Amino acid sequence: MSAPVSAPAPSHATSGQTVVNPISGHDLTAKQTAAHNYDEILKRSTNKDDKHVVVREVVPGIVTFSIPFARAGAVPIGGRSTAIRHGSGNVLIYVSSPHTPATAEILEGLGEVKWLVTPDGEHGISFEQYIQAYPNAMTIGVPRLKAKMPKVKWTGIFGEGGETQQYGFEDEMSIHRVSGHVNDELVLHHAPSGTLIQADMLFNLPPTEQYSRAGGIPGLMKMMGGGSTMSPDGWVHQKMAFGMAKDKDAFKKEIAPINALKWDRIIPCHGDVIETGGKVAWDKVWGKYSA
Repeated sequence: MSAPVSAPAPSHATSGQTVVNPISGHDLTAKQTAAHNYDEILKRSTNKDDKHVVVREVVPGIVTFSIPFARAGAVPIGGRSTAIRHGSGNVLIYVSSPHTPATAEILEGLGEVKWLVTPDGEHGISFEQYIQAYPNAMTIGVPRLKAKMPKVKWTGIFGEGGETQQYGFEDEMSIHRVSGHVNDELVLHHAPSGTLIQADMLFNLPPTEQYSRAGGIPGLMKMMGGGSTMSPDGWVHQKMAFGMAKDKDAFKKEIAPINALKWDRIIPCHGDVIETGGKVAWDKVWGKYSA
């Protein structure tokens, strides 16, 4: 049975912690970074949607919001949004989980939400919640989600000129479209921390962190290895990769710039964070498409 790439146990910022911005080197203020105890915020919430949310500062300025999620209600793959604090103090959210009261409080502590990015053409279930909460934020997506959400005033659509626009985060972050993927992916690269954030390009199951406040991986799935065949070197993931790359030529061309970037960590929407060795894991899935 294939083993997933390991990740550390969830950790949380604690009150009084000094956090340094990776770009400016300045200390981040309590309001801007939330030297919050995330556990306390989650425990204080009486909203049912906060019951199982796991919040973790992966590195200074990058906070994940992980939740239990089962595909088709049966296959536990987990879900995760990621917030990145830019050196300007503004925040980008890679949206893939509900906008809960605790999520809102923590994001308020990070800074002003300026950018909302949809991971692909499928992860749109919570996107409008964030638009309602942050109506002045720029919205970035792909044509498929634009078609599903015609009322949204999109700032940029990759594939319709959005990839040539300037959004104000380019000195630290870049977005790369993989239209050759069946779900039309937007992969985000955070240069200061060497982190790649993505949705359905790579899974790293079992989703241990995402189910850590929900009693753990469901029993039957746990007995079957928790879905570890959907880890980067799992045989199911290998089989799926062929089907996910619907346009092989486009796919090969589009992942080349991603491969050329400097990164080692992968934050997936589904499964545990790969803290180190991300490129090795990536190559296990997509190496055959690398020139």
